[in-house]
Amino acid sequence: MAAAALGCLLPVSAMHLGNEMKWGDAPPTLPKGAKLAVLQGDPGKPGPFVMRLSAPAGYKVPPHMHSQIENVTVIKGALLLGMGEKLDEKSAKSHAAGEFVAIPAKTNHYAIFKGATIVQLHGEGPFDITYVNPDDDPSKKK
Repeated sequence: MAAAALGCLLPVSAMHLGNEMKWGDAPPTLPKGAKLAVLQGDPGKPGPFVMRLSAPAGYKVPPHMHSQIENVTVIKGALLLGMGEKLDEKSAKSHAAGEFVAIPAKTNHYAIFKGATIVQLHGEGPFDITYVNPDDDPSKKK
């Protein structure tokens, strides 16, 4: 209770109501079709950030890693997450709305969005993505 009261005394530096979020296309390092909303910070710079990724059913992010820990909370829908260097839907674990996963830095993993899904990502920037197979990087395609 005291912690909740203390939280009320702290200034709010970011507040985003669902219908007020500014969604735009995800960066070119992610496959086309997803939308992104930055809630706090700048994912491209050092420091903390919070962002949401909205993707349609069947959206896939091939095996990749990040240089920093990736914290993922499923806000809506279902997300399949798998570990390793090959996308294998059968070995991926399903995560429903409300579930949280922390993926250690430099750990190869992949994601499959089941149904329209929104996830919240937070961590320390800069947020980067390195694909296991460089040919999977959509920013390198002509």
